[in-house]
Amino acid sequence: MGYSALDERVVKAVADSIAQIDRLLASGRFTSLAYSYNPDTKLGGRIFNTAQVVRDHIVTELDAVAKKYNIAVIQSKFSGPGRDGDFNYMIEQQPGTLFIFNDNEDEYYAHYNDPGNPFGSQGQS
Repeated sequence: MGYSALDERVVKAVADSIAQIDRLLASGRFTSLAYSYNPDTKLGGRIFNTAQVVRDHIVTELDAVAKKYNIAVIQSKFSGPGRDGDFNYMIEQQPGTLFIFNDNEDEYYAHYNDPGNPFGSQGQS
């Protein structure tokens, strides 16, 4: 399952996610941002069947927040384990990269709203 339309709920969920990414990038800890990429749909993800308009919106927002901090964007296309495109491998090879991944909305908001998460909703000023 995935988002089937770019409705108010989805726009808010994406905005909340981008706000958290913004706070992480503002920390100065990252030199690049990586997300799963598919040349046909822009945003990778075989687990979720997400409407193209939603994928386009997410990619536009990721690119904009990266540009705000002059952060390089890595469009990562999975081509097999143990090489570029495999986030587990890339995490070891690129320590200054913020890796963005698809998540279940309920699990995301549980983490986002956790008072112990300094980059979640509690960390907003």
